Parts: sequence; C-alpha cells; structure tokens
Amino acid sequence: MQNTNDMRQQLLSQLSQPEDLSKYRDQVAEIIQKDQKRLHVERVLTMLFWIFCAASATAYLWFGNADSHLPRAPFLACIFFLWGGVELLKHRIHAAQVEVQKDLKQLQLQVLEIRARGVK
Repeated sequence: MQNTNDMRQQLLSQLSQPEDLSKYRDQVAEIIQKDQKRLHVERVLTMLFWIFCAASATAYLWFGNADSHLPRAPFLACIFFLWGGVELLKHRIHAAQVEVQKDLKQLQLQVLEIRARGVK
C-alpha cells in the first residue's frame, strides 16, 4: 500500500501546475480543436491519395503493355496499392495518437481540477 502511495505522489509531483486553470482548460480545448481540424483535412487528403493510387494501379493493369517481356504493369500496380495502403495506415496511427493525447489532456485537466478543489 505504501508503494502505491509513493508512486501516486511521484506521478502527481511531475504534473505541471498552471497558474490559471480556466485559461489552461481553454488552451487545451483550442489544441484539441486544431488537432481535430487537422485530422479531418488529413483524412480527406489520405482518401484522395488512396483513390489516386487505386486508379493508377487499375490503369496500369488495364492499359499495361502485355506484349513486353517484363511484367511491368502488375509490379507498378502492386507498388501503388501498397503505397496507398501505407498512407492509410499512417493516417490511422496518427489519428489514434491524437485521440490518446486528447484523452490524456482531459484526464490531466480532471486531476488538476480535483487538486485545485482540494487546495481551496
């Protein structure tokens, strides 16, 4: 039990102490709102890029030169599909990171509010 309290005190001591909690809350809300807007733009651009990659891969497969001795069109189609898939995966990972950061900031605000009520 003592070990848990020591760990709790260490974690709480590392928590930043903003002077004005309402101003800090507004700053956090602004940061979260900017992140959400940026994620929306990133989502749209990623989907457009995925559509471009899929269309390019389809065009390579559809209009590829079948007479050549090297199968260049299927190779390029695979490259474009993989490239689009990697970009989609990067977007998903970034969105998850922003979501975790948002949850942590909201939790931090709740802890600061509880500590502020305890001090008064």
